[in-house]
Amino acid sequence: MTANGFLTFDIAGHPFAVPADRVEEVAESTRATRLPFAPPQVEGLATVGGRILPVLDITGYPSLGLAWAGGRGGGLLIVLRAGAGLLALRAGRIGGTLTAERVTVAGAEPEDGGAPVAGRLRHGDRSLRLLDPDRMELGGGAIRGRPPDADALTGAAAEPPDQSRERASVRLLIVEIAGRPQALDMSNLLLVFPLADLRPLPNAPAIVRGVAPVQKRSVLVTDPLGVGDRPGGYAAVLRTGRGPVGVRVEGVRGVVRVPLCHVREGESGAPAQVVDYDGTLLDVRSGAHMLGDHLDDIGGFVPEGGDPDDDLSESRLPRRFYRRFLTFVVEARVYALEFEKVRRVVEPSDRLRLPQGAESFDGLTDVDGRILPVLDLRRLLSQGPVGAAPVTPGIAILVEIDGGTVAVIADEIQRIRKIATEDVDPLSDRLTAAVIRLDHALIPVLRPEGLTAASSTATRALPDGTAAP
Repeated sequence: MTANGFLTFDIAGHPFAVPADRVEEVAESTRATRLPFAPPQVEGLATVGGRILPVLDITGYPSLGLAWAGGRGGGLLIVLRAGAGLLALRAGRIGGTLTAERVTVAGAEPEDGGAPVAGRLRHGDRSLRLLDPDRMELGGGAIRGRPPDADALTGAAAEPPDQSRERASVRLLIVEIAGRPQALDMSNLLLVFPLADLRPLPNAPAIVRGVAPVQKRSVLVTDPLGVGDRPGGYAAVLRTGRGPVGVRVEGVRGVVRVPLCHVREGESGAPAQVVDYDGTLLDVRSGAHMLGDHLDDIGGFVPEGGDPDDDLSESRLPRRFYRRFLTFVVEARVYALEFEKVRRVVEPSDRLRLPQGAESFDGLTDVDGRILPVLDLRRLLSQGPVGAAPVTPGIAILVEIDGGTVAVIADEIQRIRKIATEDVDPLSDRLTAAVIRLDHALIPVLRPEGLTAASSTATRALPDGTAAP
């Protein structure tokens, strides 16, 4: 098995690697449905990136003698090409990418027998087990009511990969700045770690926020993306000619692999590439673009002299990723909007009503000198007589829809909620983009584009939102 590079990660505290060209994406952990009569290494089936995939846990191979600490599984799933399909491998944390030139490939050790280990990678004084996806056996099984020797489960990896994914692609780390997604090029990304102790540096350039400890060493942390002085967040550490340098971000959504056909050239003076991420065009920001003009100024502040070859290979991504939603109330029912789509919340002002407007379209209003259309959710989602005038003026949520801004009227605002993405179930409904599980209730997440389309018919097809405290 030959490869141009290797993705490194840990499983139950032990280092592993797979050929990087076999990796489709790295996703956050999700619940798996167990299969009857499946072998110990097969955890079950799970929906990963919209696809149903078998989840394989290497700790299930008895010969390796591995176990997750505290009985908890890894927080990440690595989607691999295996044979004619895909499978998801459970991992604890990502260590980064090693080029083939920086490692030596040796044969497997005797203790690796009985497991899908093709050999060992030697990197400095470290030895990593090299996994071969084609050797990862899913085993046989049976559907309920069938004997164990029935061939109901073929053991083949589920769902052949989309042919578009076979084309050249780029791996991106999706992060958040002020609630908005940003895409970071992962070609020089070493690690991501939470900022808990950031020590300022005297006489440093304005872009430098300080030094943070990680893995028994210090990393210079900069702020080229404009996070500001807000506490917390993460540092994405990039390999530079001066050594590892951290870039501040507020949140981390995860790693995606995007076909190059979804990437286009940026405009003059902007980042070199733009990517379509869930219908939003994002600049792909590289270390050279963010730090290139500042490296000479900050080079002297990089700790330990700056080793460009230091790969910090014991790194990891955060184990849980989150999304933020604004929840609000309409007729005693709770709904949500993705927070990145919300611009402001304001008190409603006088509005100009237009003749022959839709029942939910409430005219035009002036917000800070801007004339905005008004969409009244209390009419659109009403359970009472259609067209009944709301008793209270409500509250106006300024929402970005199709590149413009619309004032959406609700009864009251609850608050901004941070929801683990494993509690967000996507839907493909005209009005509903997803459903979030919150306080034992299912809260519909409204699709902004669907609101304007539905306003002309005053549809009532949206599921009820159960009130949450």
